[in-house]
Amino acid sequence: MLKAIWFAPPVVHRVAGRDGLLDRADVSVDGVLTTSSDEQFDGLVEGRHDFAVTAMDNVIMWNRRPGGGALRIFAQIEASTNIVLIARPPFADMASLAGRKLLVDSPTNGFVVPLRAMLADAGVPFDACEIVESGGVKERLDRLLAGEGDATLLGPPFSDIARAAGMIQLAEADQAFPGYPGQGVVASTRLDGRKRDELARWLGAIEAARQAARANVADVVRLLESQGVPAAAAAALARAVGPNLVPDRRGVDMIIDQRVRLGLPGSDCGYDDLVDLSLLAAAPDHPDMTASPKGTLE
Repeated sequence: MLKAIWFAPPVVHRVAGRDGLLDRADVSVDGVLTTSSDEQFDGLVEGRHDFAVTAMDNVIMWNRRPGGGALRIFAQIEASTNIVLIARPPFADMASLAGRKLLVDSPTNGFVVPLRAMLADAGVPFDACEIVESGGVKERLDRLLAGEGDATLLGPPFSDIARAAGMIQLAEADQAFPGYPGQGVVASTRLDGRKRDELARWLGAIEAARQAARANVADVVRLLESQGVPAAAAAALARAVGPNLVPDRRGVDMIIDQRVRLGLPGSDCGYDDLVDLSLLAAAPDHPDMTASPKGTLE
C-alpha cells in the first residue's frame, strides 16, 4: 500500500477510485490530510509517507533542508493553482496590506512565492508585513475567519467559504501569472523498487482518470458535488485537470524565474534539477508523451 500525504484528495485520484482504475492497477493508497508543507516534508524524509501532492516550488527549498536532496517532482497533478488572495474587511486592495498580518503555510517555499510576487507588483514589501506561519489551507481559513490575520492565500472550496463569510478577494494567481502550475506529485528518488513500481502503477491509473476527467468535465463536477464540494469550487477543480501529467516545463521555469526576480534562494535551479520523468515513463498503459507540448520524456 502506498502512503500519501496531501491537502485534499486530488480530483483525478477521486475519479480513479470511483471508476475502479486503482483496483485494476492493483494499487491501494492510504491518503492522509496534512496540516502544513512542513509536515509533508517530514513525512517524506522520515519514510512515513511515500509521496506528497503539494506545490511544486516546495521541492526547491525542501532539497536545501537537512535530510532533503533526493526529492523530485514525478508528475503534475493540476494544470493551474486556483489560489486567490483573500483579505478580511476593511482591506479592499493590495496596497492596504502594507505592514499587515499575512497568514502563510511557509514563508520560504510553495505558493508564498507568487504571493510575494503579487505584493511586489502592488508595491507592498513582503518582508515589511507580519508573516505568521499558520499551516495548511483549512487552518489558514479558520484563522482568517477568527480575525487572527488580515489576508491569506486560499483555494477551492475554502476560498468560496471565505467569500461567503464576507471576506474580500484581492487577487487571483492564475490571472496574475498565467501558466503558473498547480500541485505536483513529489517523492524521493530513494524509494525502494517495490514502492516505485506501486507509484508507477498509481500514475498509470491517474493518467486513465485524467483522460476520463478531461473527456467529461460535467461528470467530474457531479462527482465532486456528491462528495460535498460546493458547485463553484467543483467546477474550478474540474477545470484544473491538465492535458497530461508531465510537469509543465514552462510552468517550472516560471517558478524559478519568480525566485530570480525576487532574489530568493533556488534561483540557480533548472527543470532537470527538480523533475524526474522516470515513473511516468514506466507507468503501465501510459500514452507516449514524447510529442507533448508541455514537456518531454528523456
